[in-house]
Amino acid sequence: MTSISSSWATLILAALAIIANGVVTACTWPDAQIDQLESILYQHNGYRQYGLAFGVSPCNNMANTLETGRDDSAEWFRTAYHDMATANMQAGIGGIDASIGFETDRPENKGKAFNESVSFFTAFQSARSAMADVIALGALFSVGSCSNGEVIIPFRGGRRDALGPGPTGVPQPEEDLDTHMAAFARQGFNVTEMIGLVACGHTIGGVHGENFPEIVPVVNDMNNQASRQDFDESFDNFDNSVSELTVSSAKQFVANTTQNPLAFGHNETTRSDFRIFNADGGNLIRRMAESQQFFWDMCTTLLERMLNTVPRDVQLTDVIQPIQIKPNNLFITVNSNGTETVSGEVRIIEDGTTSSNREVFIHLKSRTGEAVPSSPILARTQDGMQVYAFYNNMPNFTFYSFTTTVPTGVGVSSFDVQIKDGDTDTTSTNGGQGFPMQDVLIVQQASTCTRLEFPSMKSNNTLEITVAVRDDMEFDSVQLVVPKPVNMIGTLSLRFEPTAVDIGKVQTLDGTGYSLYKGSFSFLVDGVGPMKTFDLVASGSKGVVQSNLTRWAEFDFCE
Repeated sequence: MTSISSSWATLILAALAIIANGVVTACTWPDAQIDQLESILYQHNGYRQYGLAFGVSPCNNMANTLETGRDDSAEWFRTAYHDMATANMQAGIGGIDASIGFETDRPENKGKAFNESVSFFTAFQSARSAMADVIALGALFSVGSCSNGEVIIPFRGGRRDALGPGPTGVPQPEEDLDTHMAAFARQGFNVTEMIGLVACGHTIGGVHGENFPEIVPVVNDMNNQASRQDFDESFDNFDNSVSELTVSSAKQFVANTTQNPLAFGHNETTRSDFRIFNADGGNLIRRMAESQQFFWDMCTTLLERMLNTVPRDVQLTDVIQPIQIKPNNLFITVNSNGTETVSGEVRIIEDGTTSSNREVFIHLKSRTGEAVPSSPILARTQDGMQVYAFYNNMPNFTFYSFTTTVPTGVGVSSFDVQIKDGDTDTTSTNGGQGFPMQDVLIVQQASTCTRLEFPSMKSNNTLEITVAVRDDMEFDSVQLVVPKPVNMIGTLSLRFEPTAVDIGKVQTLDGTGYSLYKGSFSFLVDGVGPMKTFDLVASGSKGVVQSNLTRWAEFDFCE
């Protein structure tokens, strides 16, 4: 992969320059470790949206509750920091590991923010997107939205969820400076970095009187039910206002109740920001106040380190860059007349200069690797098949759909993608191997469906599946494997237990070389549950074939 640049805009232009030169060398697809996370990270709003970024778009949005005086951006950021804050870098434990879900009854984690954030995040958990990764994405989206893309944190996946609470140790406002310096040193941050990290974290949101009445007063205001006192006058903008405020006179802030209560509040004991910002004599906070760009750059660096703080035995992925050409929703339907209908989509990155005459062709290859008779196939787009970012310096994409019919005796194995755009004509071969599309073990989309029922506070989730299996493979076993979500005691987060069930042959499709297999799988889980996926595994004397990571959301509800 190309290394990350300082600006996603630069990255996108570089990626498109590679395409324009006729050579596409993007990461090989599929990549089980990053594919799901890449879609959540980049597909914000529109066609095939994943929707996590909605929670903090705009910056002052509050999707978790109807209570006024709160916003998701600050709470998601706080959730990530409190999850990380008990890390012990010397011991190699803690960090962003979703242990915060087990720790919400501690005095150091006051308020509703943590449970409500974790509850919201469960909808984006899956076997390939850990709660810890979703927590990190939540913080990334918060600062991205609130800075309108000026702070883009390079994202790495691969975090692992804790199965229980971590140690205590989140810094508290009433603690003295030495205690705070020791806590941040344990997390891996020196004094200068501590100052910067606190300034970055305290430029959005504020202090809630309902949780900290000793710091800010509780008010009787229907427009501020949480009794929030903002850190600065631009509480919903990720800027250096908190820094600008701190270098002004203390008297001015005592007179202005909208200013940072942790710097100049009435309770001197809890003026933790004042003590921290002056730990170096006020040098760094002045520099952050003097230059908005310096502030953003400092925050980008420190917040990336914060989100990448993980237990020593966790290996994060490379930075997840936007995939230039990414297949989606690939299906094969076996027809009774000895043909199979091949359909799917490809998602293509945009730079805003795409020609209106762009043409996309799918070069479909047979089971033996030759071009199928109907190839190349024109892939089409239309209004509504675009997915957009909510803020600047993030990529947008257009989807192109295709469909064709081939004889079942010919079959398919992979495809290449050709793009004719203005004066450029490029072909993506997915690293030389083509984009894989096996026709041995194929879900029949039209006859597969899901059910979602609520017999109680739990939801009953059911998948009814039909699979076409190629007869010449002579499989002994065909299994549906579902990462079954399981509720855990002490947290709203979930864990996943891979559960395999046999699916049985129900019909031979004469003249096609295929037979149909059917099966079902059900589970109960609190609430609506997470993103649900399944794999298929078939085995026999001729080998093992797998079809991995199909989302339940790709199928209609059962009638």
